[in-house]
Amino acid sequence: MRILAAGASVKGPAHEQDGLPNQDSMSVRGLSGGCFASVADGLGSRRYSDTGSRMAVVLARKVALSNEHLQSIDVPVRLSQHWRAAFDNCYDDYETTCLWAWVDCNGEGVVGQAGDGLVLIRSRGQFRVLTGQKDGFGNQTTTLAQADSLGATSGNIFLAYPGDGALLMTDGISDDLIPEQLEPFFDAVYRRQQRCSKRRMKRWLERELRGWSTPYHGDDKTIASIFRMD
Repeated sequence: MRILAAGASVKGPAHEQDGLPNQDSMSVRGLSGGCFASVADGLGSRRYSDTGSRMAVVLARKVALSNEHLQSIDVPVRLSQHWRAAFDNCYDDYETTCLWAWVDCNGEGVVGQAGDGLVLIRSRGQFRVLTGQKDGFGNQTTTLAQADSLGATSGNIFLAYPGDGALLMTDGISDDLIPEQLEPFFDAVYRRQQRCSKRRMKRWLERELRGWSTPYHGDDKTIASIFRMD
């Protein structure tokens, strides 16, 4: 079984224009013969949200490494606790969302999400959207700090067949996708990843994100994938 992961993150035009850092973060790494991926989107209203998002993806991998057999429902609680502790529970200026996925060498693993963004899954050949419907006003989102009490979603995944996998996106991408596009979008990323090394895949994703088809879309954009290839 061959499992590959890839990803890319680009600063949005609005942040480029204002000289602000990319508030999204991403981590795509190996994990004990399998793969790990995480993306995070720091809240624009928080002063150090870029630091908060970077910490989120680092800690997500630490949770994966130290708790590979942790039940998926327990991951948001554990990750939220570690993230808040990293800032001595003074985390208001660092608020972020976080999405994660990891699988072992047999293709078994977990996926989850705290806050905005989108998680697409194909497990045992069946496509589904992990992300629930967004409630509340457009400027309200659950954050990683709240993931132990509300708003977090998690589940298990098994990459049984080629084309099974997980696709994680921050809302700079997901807000522009309509429901009818989701499975074709998932398949398009998989087909490209079939033909590319991790480095070439990253370059292709970066080109696609910088040339995003929605005019004047100013948000940062981050995507990460894990796919079974054979």
